[in-house]
Amino acid sequence: MSDAQRPRPQFGEYATPEEQKKAIKVPLDDTESMPVASKESPTSHISVQGSPRTQAVPAGPSGDRVATMTLLGIGLLTILLSMSALVDLPTAIDTAFAQLGLEDYTSFALGSALGWTALILAVALWVAALWLSMRALRRGRKAWWIPLVFGVLGNVVVFACVAFAMVGDPAFTEYMNQMN
Repeated sequence: MSDAQRPRPQFGEYATPEEQKKAIKVPLDDTESMPVASKESPTSHISVQGSPRTQAVPAGPSGDRVATMTLLGIGLLTILLSMSALVDLPTAIDTAFAQLGLEDYTSFALGSALGWTALILAVALWVAALWLSMRALRRGRKAWWIPLVFGVLGNVVVFACVAFAMVGDPAFTEYMNQMN
């Protein structure tokens, strides 16, 4: 192609990367002096240079980040709202027994131990979900599923602890035998 057919460059389109760096007075470092793959743009005569090291940086909050933070917030709110019942689980179970027309709850040691166990496990699972979610978000990975899975697991643990505390009481056992 001769110079007569080629349009006159206006913005340094035909300059090599070294010539561009020299013109804007930016020194080359070793990694930038490597040859870069060039792709011809289909709509113009301008060639596009791409670096293998460049990565897209998300601009603003993504849907994944919002979903992750929302689920973590719901989990924290759930723990805070259930904390008073779990700390004093025998009283909460006794209230439920009274509503069902059962005798008083008498397994206070079992209920108290299982209530504290449920609370500690729920908090530990939430902290683990927070840590893993933040780690995944910093690495640019999807993280919405982490608090969801840990939330389901935490609810199963709390439900199991409360169920064992209820089933371990003689009044509940007598109630179940009467139902059969």
